[in-house]
Amino acid sequence: MSDDAWDVRPFEGLAGVVPGGLRLGERRSVLAARLADELGERLGERRTFRKAAWQTGLCDHYIEGGLILFFDDRDRLCYVELCEDAPVTYDGVWLLGRPYGEVVADLRSRGCRLVEGDVGCEAPDAGFNLTAVDPQDPARPVDCVGVFVNSPADGVVGMSDEEPVESVTEHRLVSMEGTEAVRLGQDRRELRGLLGPALQSRPDYGGETRDWYLEHGLVLTFDAADRLVSLVVHYAIRGGTAWFRGVQLLDRPYAEVVAELEAQGVRVEPAELGGRVPDHGFALYLRGLQNPSMPIAAVAFTDPLVAV
Repeated sequence: MSDDAWDVRPFEGLAGVVPGGLRLGERRSVLAARLADELGERLGERRTFRKAAWQTGLCDHYIEGGLILFFDDRDRLCYVELCEDAPVTYDGVWLLGRPYGEVVADLRSRGCRLVEGDVGCEAPDAGFNLTAVDPQDPARPVDCVGVFVNSPADGVVGMSDEEPVESVTEHRLVSMEGTEAVRLGQDRRELRGLLGPALQSRPDYGGETRDWYLEHGLVLTFDAADRLVSLVVHYAIRGGTAWFRGVQLLDRPYAEVVAELEAQGVRVEPAELGGRVPDHGFALYLRGLQNPSMPIAAVAFTDPLVAV
């Protein structure tokens, strides 16, 4: 990396190290080009992955630079993690690689409000959090800093109170719409009545609310009007399938699935960490490593369909 440090700018991103810094909301291609132009080989290898099967955005991990950049479903930067190889400051306080207790004391001495948690603390008014090896031991170092637009701590709300229903783990896809049971545009209350209790949360991006149906293998995202705008089918707790034209898509090697779809006359376009099925409105997701033997982790419909 550089001898200079990144400096946290609340809810804007990071300044320093490279001209223009890293601005939350910037496009992935723009940031990748800027980092490559300014830092070149000093930035090290970039590995792209999905944090979870249901994540519709990608993450770029710059190994030697100690940076992990998280992007939304439209390839805009929405979260940054900095590890020990990435020097970072806030209001003159060096945040990484120092004892957790010292960092917390320095921040509080500058009037920075901190909210303690199980794995560290958050500065909700400054747009960052600290993760420690062991926050109960103030001598252990801070090992990660997260910079956010929306606080991850606000994400999970809790379970809703609908009556449980039998698990649905076999999903049959409907072209451009979703599944036989769950369609883009449906009302959240209607789906609660159909699917039972959900783990409610606020998504990092892509909508106003999100419902996790863990038993069904569904993650649903809604807009401000409670209209379904994103539907992800993944391998559920008790297994799960997603069928399209007689082809089972989930937890099978990508190359096999693509070959069977194409034999059915279904066009699949290759994409980073997956493939698009543009004529039918869904995408096939891999967690990482664009490898034809990798199993498909999830199938996603979005409104409108965006890059995987």
